[in-house]
Amino acid sequence: MKIPEIDFSSYDENDGRALAALADALNEALAGVGFLSLRNIGIDESLRDAVFAASKAFFAQPEAEKRKLGYSDAEDNFGYQGIREESLKPGSPPDLKEALTLRDLNRFRGLDWPQPGFRDLLTAFNADCTAAAFRVMRVFAIGLEVDRDYFVRRHTGENVTMRLLHYPPLPPDGSDQLGAGPHTDYGLLTLLFQDMAGGLEVQDRDGGWQPVTPKPGNVVINAGDLLERWTNKRYRSSLHRVRARPGGGHRYAVAFFVDPDSRTLVECLPSCVGRRNPPQFGPTTAGEHILAKIRATQA
Repeated sequence: MKIPEIDFSSYDENDGRALAALADALNEALAGVGFLSLRNIGIDESLRDAVFAASKAFFAQPEAEKRKLGYSDAEDNFGYQGIREESLKPGSPPDLKEALTLRDLNRFRGLDWPQPGFRDLLTAFNADCTAAAFRVMRVFAIGLEVDRDYFVRRHTGENVTMRLLHYPPLPPDGSDQLGAGPHTDYGLLTLLFQDMAGGLEVQDRDGGWQPVTPKPGNVVINAGDLLERWTNKRYRSSLHRVRARPGGGHRYAVAFFVDPDSRTLVECLPSCVGRRNPPQFGPTTAGEHILAKIRATQA
């Protein structure tokens, strides 16, 4: 199974033909495996490199320093979690990773940030990622027959979350633990930035696990649960995981979760239901769904 690759360089909000072509490509990818690799999405490469450098510096600190930004609870969904403190597949062995979760950066201006310029760097990257996500939203809104800013208006930043992720090299212990257990993402869509270490896998329709190979400069995009609900399963929120790296090198990644504001009502769109395709989900709010999912992962 090959993850589709789409070039977004033709994106032009004043060129209806170019947007329609991109909408067709996105529709095919999201309705297939639910994952795709985007290039030329408009994210500054030097900014991305600086974020990875800052992430490596953060995770290289002593545990006590990282704990100064310790994770509080699922409601805040903000702060540092160490290895084996989260299980993305509830009931399974905890994940072999550490993470710094940063939800709605503007709410946390008073924190003692770990490095000079750390917050400003992440805020700038947050703005780039948000703009890129809005481009993607405006394109697939065309295929879903809603107003072009239908999804944009429902994402003011309240639940938009950046996660810096570190999968350290660990000695093999014979367990079934993974870097990140099989899971789906919770919201609308995710932008994932990988280094070249590899390890991310997505489950295909036959239940097999296929690698999502990193490509320099590309961003991996995948649909989340709420996009699957909005589209009545037209778009697929696929299970994915990160394999553990026993005896191997470090893996770093940055995940940017684009999740709707908590009070957003999510129900099947009219273009995705019909006599032969009745709604498969009842209405829910984004906040209800996301909070329940996060609470279930706490190891």
